[in-house]
Amino acid sequence: MVNNSITASRVAHGKKLSRRERKILKTRNLILESAKQLFEKNQYEEVKMEDISEYADLSRATLYNHFDNKESIYFEIGIKCLKELTDKQEDLMGSGHSGLEQIMILSEDLLRTQIEASLMHEITRRYLLINNQAKIPAHVIIRELESGKKKINDLDQTSAVLVRYLEGMRNFEKNWEKAIEKGFSDKSIAHTLNPDQLVHFIFMMISGVIDRFKLEQYALARVKLTKEILISSILDLIRRDLTHTS
Repeated sequence: MVNNSITASRVAHGKKLSRRERKILKTRNLILESAKQLFEKNQYEEVKMEDISEYADLSRATLYNHFDNKESIYFEIGIKCLKELTDKQEDLMGSGHSGLEQIMILSEDLLRTQIEASLMHEITRRYLLINNQAKIPAHVIIRELESGKKKINDLDQTSAVLVRYLEGMRNFEKNWEKAIEKGFSDKSIAHTLNPDQLVHFIFMMISGVIDRFKLEQYALARVKLTKEILISSILDLIRRDLTHTS
């Protein structure tokens, strides 16, 4: 089994890769991109490992040499998407905006991204379901790693990727927390919840809207509640909630 995490870590830290490591990374990226295209067109349950190997034009042995199972591939795609979203939102925020305006920019971008390309939303939902049912949830494993009770090499591939997915989510949340803290400081945000609580509350609002949008598209079309009206309405609700003073 190829240790993908070591190669990925060396890339993340800007270290020069050997020829073998470059080949490993190229194959890994081919697998992830091929799988992403399949998951965008099909439900998670409908995609099989042999479908991914065939779509990537790789042997099953090569695929399994890089990934133990479909779940690990799925969450690796999510980790990559989370990193791209985090980098994008850091650029969008801008230092000249108030904390409230930064949150509104982040909220609109997340709403549009999740509605127009829902794979990231589906991956996050699956992560939450799997982690809630796990014998040892990812946040507990992270505490054990930090305390030295566990080592990363002790984890199976699925557990390791769930831990990295949670770390990616936490990095993604930091931009939102910073914006809310700035909003409290510049008085553009007034709320009884603390920044960490507010971030999760906003995420719940956005996720709930996206879930219902996906379920009720025909009903929404009948009442002419378009995507743009929906986005505008939820943003108005978020803005009003963040500026209440009671």
